[in-house]
This record gives sequence, C-alpha cells and structure tokens, in this order.
Amino acid sequence: MKIKKVVNTLLISILVVSIATATGCSKENSAGKSRKASTTSKLDADQTLNLLLDEPLTLDPNDARNSGEFQILTQVQEGLARVFTDKNGNEKLEPAGAKSWDISKDGLTWTFHLRDYKWSDGKKVTAQNYVDSIIRLLDPKKAFSYAFFAYDIKNAKAYYAKKVKASQVGVKALDDKTLQITLAKPAPQFEKKIAFAALFPIRLDVIKAGGETWATDYKKHVYSGPFIIKEWTKNSSIVLKKNPDYWDAKSVKLKTVNLTVVNEIATQAQMFESQQLDVVQGQQDYTAKWIDEAKKGKFQYIKKASPSTDFIGFNQKTNGTSGIMGNAKIRKALSLAIDREDLVNTIYNKNYSAYGIIPKGIDLDKDEFRSKYEEALKKDYEAVKDDNEKLQTLFKEGLEELGKSEDLSKIKLVFISTESSSLDKSIQEYWKQTWEKKLGIKIELKSFGDFKAYAALRNSGKYDILLGGWFGDYNDPMTFMDLWITNSGFSKFFGGYHSKQYDSIFKKLDGEQNIEKRGQVYSELETQLVAKDAGIAPYMYLDSRYFVQNYVKNISLPSFGPSIEFSRAYIQGK
Repeated sequence: MKIKKVVNTLLISILVVSIATATGCSKENSAGKSRKASTTSKLDADQTLNLLLDEPLTLDPNDARNSGEFQILTQVQEGLARVFTDKNGNEKLEPAGAKSWDISKDGLTWTFHLRDYKWSDGKKVTAQNYVDSIIRLLDPKKAFSYAFFAYDIKNAKAYYAKKVKASQVGVKALDDKTLQITLAKPAPQFEKKIAFAALFPIRLDVIKAGGETWATDYKKHVYSGPFIIKEWTKNSSIVLKKNPDYWDAKSVKLKTVNLTVVNEIATQAQMFESQQLDVVQGQQDYTAKWIDEAKKGKFQYIKKASPSTDFIGFNQKTNGTSGIMGNAKIRKALSLAIDREDLVNTIYNKNYSAYGIIPKGIDLDKDEFRSKYEEALKKDYEAVKDDNEKLQTLFKEGLEELGKSEDLSKIKLVFISTESSSLDKSIQEYWKQTWEKKLGIKIELKSFGDFKAYAALRNSGKYDILLGGWFGDYNDPMTFMDLWITNSGFSKFFGGYHSKQYDSIFKKLDGEQNIEKRGQVYSELETQLVAKDAGIAPYMYLDSRYFVQNYVKNISLPSFGPSIEFSRAYIQGK
C-alpha cells in the first residue's frame, strides 16, 4: 500500500464507516470522524460499551483463525499499525507499534521504527518480540494455518518447508526499536498485511511460563493494546478494561467493554431495542424495521459491502463418505444447482449472489475488482439455469468417469454444519431440498451445536459437503487466492482442494507489480478454482448492515481486521 520511503499514514480506497459525533440521523455509507475526534460536549460518566461476542477459541495471535479471535486480539494487543477511518470515512493505515517505516527503492527491505511502548507487566515491547512472532508463525513444528501469510518474506516458505534454518528468514532486530523485514520479491500487497494479528509481537518467556493452557487462559497473557481482558466466562462473555499503560491511553475513552454470546437473533434484537446491546448487525425481518426507525433518528444505520464470500466445500481429501467428491463434474453439478438469487432473497433477505470467490469490497489498486472482471461461474450457471436434466446429466457424466452406477437415487451425500440458531436450521434444510429436488440424490444432514464436535467429524473426513466462508484479511485479491495453493494451511478446513494447475498459475504473481497483469492472473485463478476445478462453490458475497445506538460515538466498522474497532469510541448522551 505505502510506496514512499518514510510513511506515516495511507488511505485505502475502500469506503468504511466511522460513527460521527453528531447523532439522530440515519447514515448509509456515511463518513465520520478520525481516531482523534473532538469531544466538545461532556462525556457520560459511565464509559461502558456492550457488544455481541463471537467466542474466540484461542488468544494466540499466531494461531488465530476466526473473526471472534481477531476482534479480541486487535483490541488487547498492538501490532505495527492499526486501521482507522479518516474524516471522509476512508480506511487509513496508521502507525501503532511502529511510529514510522522506510522502504528501500527496490521494495525489498522494510525497516520499522518502533515507538516506546510496553506490555502490561511493564516490560518494553521490542523488535525481537516481532522477530519471535514471525519465526514462530513459520515454525513447521507448529503448523500454524496462517504460516502462508508470511511467505512474502525472504526464505519464509523455505523455512516452513524445512529447507533452511530460522536464522535465514528475512527478519531481524537491528536493535530494540528497529525491525527489519526483507522480502523475497517485491510484493504490492505486503504493506496491507502489517496490521494483521498473525504478525503481532509475542513474548516467548510468557508463552513458556503459561504452558499448555497459555493460549486459552487470559490470566497467563500480557497485553500491549488499548484494553486488557479482565474476565472470560467461556461460551458466555468477555469483559475488557482500559489498559492504563497503553502508549496512547489518552485517546481511549471507554473504561469497560462487555462482550456477550447471544445466538438467537430474536434475543439479540430484544437486547438492542432495550439498549442492552449497543451495536448489532441487521438480520431477517428486523433489518427493514430498524431501517425505518433509523430514518426517524432512533439510531444509526450503516450499510456497506463486506469483503467476505460464503461457499460450499467438497471433501477432496478423502473423496467423502460417498467416494465420489474427487470428481470435478460432480462438484460442478452441485455448484450449478444452487439458485443463488433465490437463496439470497428468500433465506437471507440481504447480501449478494456470488459466482466467484473474490467479493465486492476488494480493490485492485484504485478499482473494485468485481467491477472490472466477470465472475468466473456466471456463464456456466446461466447455461443450465432451471434445467434439472442438464444438471443431472453432468452429475451422471462424473459418475461414469468414476465407473459408478448412474442411478442418482442411490447417491447419498453427508452434509455437515454447525447450528446455533433457527436460521442455521432453515439454511440447512434449504440446501437439502435444493440438491434432492434438482439432482435426484439424497442428502443426510449432520449439524452440531458444539464446534469441537463438528471440527472432529470434519477432521476425520467422514463427510461429503460442508459450509465454508472467508473474510478478507487485507484489501487485495491475494487474500482470497493464496489460501488455495497446495499446503497453504487453510484449504484442509474447506475440503482439501489442491491443484497443480492452480499452483502453476499462482506462480505468475511472483514479483509481478503490474496491476493489469496481476488482475488477469487473479481472474485466471478464480476461473480455475470455481469453474474448471469446481474446487469450491461460492454462493454469496456478504454485506454489512449495522445498527448503532445514537449515544455511541467515534466507533469504526472497518472492512479488514476487527469487525468493530472501538478503541477510540466513547459514550455520550445515553
């Protein structure tokens, strides 16, 4: 993102929303104040924010994978940079743990100058803490899913593949306050990564002292961010308190943030309407109701594209319980059977139909990728739309290639998913009815309220189909492309897709800085993934429809990183 030598801030060209200090009006894609918004009126004595909690599974920044984990980690730890919004509502990458950084003319050497800041136990955050984090992220013995995130760094991939030593990875501490990262090749997307949790500093001494329970025991952690974790009741709630030793504590107005697990949408709505929750996403019939109320000034409404794609994953690692999921024609028949428009309009009543993996809200330089490149699966879908006979013929061709009986009524596929609400159950039934009606096959549903039970079955390979999704980590199509390369660390969670053809196309991006050429390669990769290989079946791009109480000021809803950036928010007029 940044291209000049000494960099302090950068505008990212995607619109996000920060709630302004004024209240009483409905906002849609509106702009707000920057992180140091003026507070001309007196703040409320009670500076408490109440939010929903997506239960984190770990507090280990190198091992974090889910949105709930990133939400917490970004508020209790401080990486090199943070994403805020400027006065026009545009995302801006601002220095955080690093007060500035330099980039060499060839784009390979990045030198970060750290500010004076410390951990919650009083020790200083050092450049070595960042080095330790990157080396640990890449440790092949750890096998962290996000190891690929650091592959831009010189010898990072080779170290993960056990071909070089850790000392040969292009990251070093020149002194306590100077971190140097050397890239293997110029990587236009690298700067967009530096605010991400996987690269946060760590304390190896604290990890060692914490033992096997360190990752999930908040009392064994030290914190460097705006807040610290004060309480954590598993599967229920987390309480954050302001970190008095944070380097920019004067800008943090909130004293307490309560995050609570609430699964049922009706309960979320009731809590929001009674001001027990301060920010919620619109769901089902509540969205239309709240939009009308927001127009009357009851609270604030923010809608924007969310850089996220939901998709179907197919078990290509073991070929599934059916033994047929390794066939591309069968996978494609299942993909093309999905009426994406109907799904979006009848079940969700929000979001956008998807025929590619790169969603709305992802830019390629100054333009949104989707505005320039056709969705890879759209033409194929139009060719068989509402034609069950063509879909069944394609499925039978796949069976024939496998030497299987072409009697579709004898085919049974196991579809696994998590279930935490009545909406989840409706979605599962929708998939079952769609495939049974259009393809003449049988679908066995297996749903789990407990994620660990779901993950155990998924990891055992005893399934055929699952639901997956990916939320962009930074504003570049690469964040949706590199997770599908062989042994990326994430494909295994979505069915285990891998392809020599995909890997070969991906290599064209190495060192390529021409925007048009990169765009063409991204489009080619998308076509290989979803159309030729049918490795996954994208069906929906997400949007974000947030409703915020009028008394909540200066809160940001960034497209990347945490869903809600509240470190500079405050309460006024409750």
